[in-house]
Amino acid sequence: MKHLALTALFAAATAAGGALAQSPDYMMEDCQLAAKQFYLDYEAGSEAKYEGQRTDGTHAVNGTIYLETRGAYFSCSYNAAGDRLVEFFAEQKYWPDFVRGGGSPYAGGGGSSGAQSVSTERVRFPAGASSTEFPAQLPPGMTVRYELGARNGQFLDVGIASGGSRLTYRILNPDGSALLDELPVGTPYRGQLWQSGDHVVEVINRTGSTVPFDIYFAIE
Repeated sequence: MKHLALTALFAAATAAGGALAQSPDYMMEDCQLAAKQFYLDYEAGSEAKYEGQRTDGTHAVNGTIYLETRGAYFSCSYNAAGDRLVEFFAEQKYWPDFVRGGGSPYAGGGGSSGAQSVSTERVRFPAGASSTEFPAQLPPGMTVRYELGARNGQFLDVGIASGGSRLTYRILNPDGSALLDELPVGTPYRGQLWQSGDHVVEVINRTGSTVPFDIYFAIE
């Protein structure tokens, strides 16, 4: 039944012909969640203001998070569709690794949690099968990397269903370059590969709660 649900997800996204732009409310809420994940303080109060769309098409959100001993300024930039964080600024600098799902710089150090922020799992298909699917869950602030071997010229399908959550994902080539830039889950991927080796699908949780999801992989 899960396979049927994920297949329907592929069909619905194809019929829609692309995602609609997200609202300012979505970006303000998502930016505040990003700040809480950055500081590893999911109980902190925060506020944010949508500043509008820049001439380059990106959207600007500025905000303040109220930590235990101080208020900290942060800002977020979103792509033209408003559905993907492309830049995060806090503590007087930009944090590109955090935006790419690398986890909080406070993890294991100055933050409240020393848990590993990135985990890696090898995807294995059942004997004789070219696809697999399974349920999973992702704790707050975590990124999971799914590795699967594939060859140049093969086609890769990825589908993730999570009931409207704010999880995102991206796909990396074996050389570390981007095969697919970060997108919200619910937007499936199908494409032909142009490198051989381990491809990586990263699923990223910037929310303040554990999120369950179902994930589907196929290689042809």
